[in-house]
Amino acid sequence: MKNNKNLQRLSSLVKKPSAILIPLILFFAGWWFALPSKKHDHQGTDTAEKIEVWTCSMHPQIRQPNAGLCPICNMDLIELMDEGNDGGLREITISQQAAALLDLRVSPVLRAPAQVSVKLFGKIDYDERTIVTTTARISGRLDRLYADFTGTTVSKGDAIAEIYSPELYVAQQELIQAVQSVNTSSSPAVRNIRANLLAAAREKLRLLELTDQQITTIEKQRKPSNHITLTAQQDGIIVKLNAKEGQYLKTGDPLFGIAKLSSVWLKMEAYESDLPWLRYAQEVSFNVEAIPEKTFHGRIAFIDPQLDPKRRIVKVRVNVDNQDLLLKPGMFANASAEAKVALHGRVLSADLAGKWISPMHPEIVKDGPGECDICGMALVPAETLGFIPSDQANENPILVPASAVLRTGKRAIVYVRIPEKSEPTFEGREIVLGTKAGDYFIVANGLDPGELVVTHGAYKLDSELQIKARPSMMNPNAGLVESSAIHPPRQILAQWSPLLRAYGELEQAIKNHNIEQARSHLSIMRSTLEQIKTDQLQADQLALWQEFSMRLDNTLSSILSPSHVSLRKIRHQMSETGRFTGLPWHPIPAAKLNTAWILPLQKTIVAYLQISKPLSDDQAKPASQAIPNLIKAIAALPDDSEKAKLLTATQQLQKNTELKELRNTLPPVSKHLIALIKKHGINQLGNLYVVHCPMADQGKGADWLSPIPKVQNPYFGSGMYSCGELTDTLSQESK
Repeated sequence: MKNNKNLQRLSSLVKKPSAILIPLILFFAGWWFALPSKKHDHQGTDTAEKIEVWTCSMHPQIRQPNAGLCPICNMDLIELMDEGNDGGLREITISQQAAALLDLRVSPVLRAPAQVSVKLFGKIDYDERTIVTTTARISGRLDRLYADFTGTTVSKGDAIAEIYSPELYVAQQELIQAVQSVNTSSSPAVRNIRANLLAAAREKLRLLELTDQQITTIEKQRKPSNHITLTAQQDGIIVKLNAKEGQYLKTGDPLFGIAKLSSVWLKMEAYESDLPWLRYAQEVSFNVEAIPEKTFHGRIAFIDPQLDPKRRIVKVRVNVDNQDLLLKPGMFANASAEAKVALHGRVLSADLAGKWISPMHPEIVKDGPGECDICGMALVPAETLGFIPSDQANENPILVPASAVLRTGKRAIVYVRIPEKSEPTFEGREIVLGTKAGDYFIVANGLDPGELVVTHGAYKLDSELQIKARPSMMNPNAGLVESSAIHPPRQILAQWSPLLRAYGELEQAIKNHNIEQARSHLSIMRSTLEQIKTDQLQADQLALWQEFSMRLDNTLSSILSPSHVSLRKIRHQMSETGRFTGLPWHPIPAAKLNTAWILPLQKTIVAYLQISKPLSDDQAKPASQAIPNLIKAIAALPDDSEKAKLLTATQQLQKNTELKELRNTLPPVSKHLIALIKKHGINQLGNLYVVHCPMADQGKGADWLSPIPKVQNPYFGSGMYSCGELTDTLSQESK
């Protein structure tokens, strides 16, 4: 219409041409054509013509009106998405055409076992438990070695060495003489004495590791031998040879080490990143080059508790049965440990769940309690070692494809498809990652099963947010302005105070080194944060709250063991939340509660509500009649300066019977009762809320107590029944 009027004026001037009119005509004509062009849609309405802007995902400073190639990197330009359709701080909406050009692909978030195949490399070694060391029990000279090189195979009882020993000669002589003296004894009494001497002589030789057969042979001799033959104590292989022929020995010198090969050890090295998938008693399969067609199996018996600080590896040992003697020490082995891990690192196992395992020998597995066949130790349930049945789907972790995660420092970002939007709309979201499981990450917090995440093209979406100066992977606070604490979002302010109180309790617990209490208060902070209702927030406030509550929840969920380091992380995030949302962020100091106050305070609150509720219903008489009950309840409270103020205010309230006067004298009663509750009964009195009316108390504003999170104004009643807003919650958690 405005353009038509200008044309009419222009045409009237044209009827009277002059030298002045010609420039005016040219000016108005240029102004008319410079107006934004419009086009008509199929319904006949005018719509502004869309101006296309194309940019480069790698060089966002490039802006061109048409598609083409980036003049810097020669990449295809992408269309700059329209900001008008965006919602949250990290929300971005693109057209179907742009989505096709970006080649965006999405995959669902899964709840499934984290299946990982850990590849390990190791070497076969002797089972140290089977190595028996033969030592010199007597001093002497080693005159003959029958097993004179390592690797010699021996059987139990085989002669392995011959020793000359004067000490042994004397011991043999004592035995021979004791035998002869027993045989020549004339009386039973003497015979018994000499029999004891004979037993002592036999025991002396037995302690020198002579066999019973050798001792019997010596007894039959008339003359002692100056040499003694040492025999192998078990079947096996000589793995250590510590003596040479002609060598003089001292008592206790090691001579031989004999190892059995019926069982061997597979010694491996695991990287630090592999540790979440390895467990004691877990089965390991491996192959050796000498027998490529055969796969061997064993169970993990030891995981070194100490990590090599330089190489960042941990030693892992597997017990392997080798009855057929195919495996030889020194062989290299390529091993694989398959793991299906549930929540909290527990392993899903169909063959071990419900079984009983030896804590020292993992190869000993039984269906019920008992003792280990090897060491005699009591068996333990497999569940105590982290094994659970494989059919417990509710124990599965949440998995996100690794290609969907954008990682920078300690932060991880994914882009989630919002299904409610007609146009392709995506939301950037910070999440807390667990360990990497093959092609997936375990998600500790931030995603739900079934959500669709961008697995191809997430960097392009993030670069678009960077172009628009909005929170992104590289700059989470881009475009955000700190909010004033003078005007916080009052719609959630009352729900925020329980979190600040739990924060104060957390600080105190960490200061006192009480980790269990700290975990409890950390859990209360999270549950309180999750329960905060945001349906009354304005769009801009809601966007800010969603962003910073997400960050705070991620911070709280990532803390496994509260400590002073964790407290610094929480302080930083609470400070950032307060600075940008306007909410108070300093912790409320932990209250010193006295159980002597709880019951009297409960009675006082009941008496108070018998006054405030009738006043909100415009009923003066029942309110007035309830005042003596309140005075009686206050008198039963323990002594306190605030109690005296509350009693004085209530006595002043008792002087009135009219509705208006009762309402005018109620504010100080409410004020001092709220102060008493915060001082002596916070979080101990059930659901209790503070509501504020800015119009009460002659325009100065006043608070009152309510048992429900709802405005029922006792200061104005039906006149302004809903005037007021929740400002505080005096219970532990908001409901």
